[in-house]
Amino acid sequence: MITGFNTDIKHKGVVYHVQTEDKGVKNPKVETLIYRGGIILFAKRTPYNHVLDNESIEDVVTKLMEKQHHTMINEIKSGKFDEEREKTFGADLISDRSLDEVILDYLASDSDKTTETC
Repeated sequence: MITGFNTDIKHKGVVYHVQTEDKGVKNPKVETLIYRGGIILFAKRTPYNHVLDNESIEDVVTKLMEKQHHTMINEIKSGKFDEEREKTFGADLISDRSLDEVILDYLASDSDKTTETC
């Protein structure tokens, strides 16, 4: 098993943590996890069972790890995970509307849903 990589990337004021590791020859894959605030946003797993017989397997896996790690960093920098941030629970709760406006909107939408019964 090869030692992994850990990198913090700051993008648009948000810190992302990128962690890449080798899962070992018994589970031959390279795994990269992208975290934001301790939550996993994305996971990429690349199997390498096709190179298990290679004499220089450590070099091959190390290069695979480096490439995958840098690719994920570049995806963060390109904004790939910006949209994920907008989907975060509660991201749309901040508003310029007053509490009264929010309540009135809720009551209006709730009254639209009611139906008359006989």
